[in-house]
Amino acid sequence: MFCGAKSMSTNHPAVLDKAFRVAVDRAQAIFAGQADERLQGCAWIAALTGETDQPMVSLNQYCLEHRVNGVCLTRYTIHLFRDHRARVRVPHNSGAARIFKLVIDSW
Repeated sequence: MFCGAKSMSTNHPAVLDKAFRVAVDRAQAIFAGQADERLQGCAWIAALTGETDQPMVSLNQYCLEHRVNGVCLTRYTIHLFRDHRARVRVPHNSGAARIFKLVIDSW
């Protein structure tokens, strides 16, 4: 260890495993029907992206290419980037009715 860093928590691998499962569940909700839904984890990512080497990187890249910010190990909420040519204006007033809504069920 350097710089006085503490050793890794014993539950750290379990936390990372859960975060990965949640990310895949979210991606499956966003990209429903685009890959075999019976698959889980890395197998589902490989079926979706066609990549097998770096599943988290390839899933985040796939998200970005499809106008969604990355879902793997991110600190940000999921954003769907709309096509600006659609000419639908989203008001900046938080009290205005929401036009775009994404519901993700990760249970």
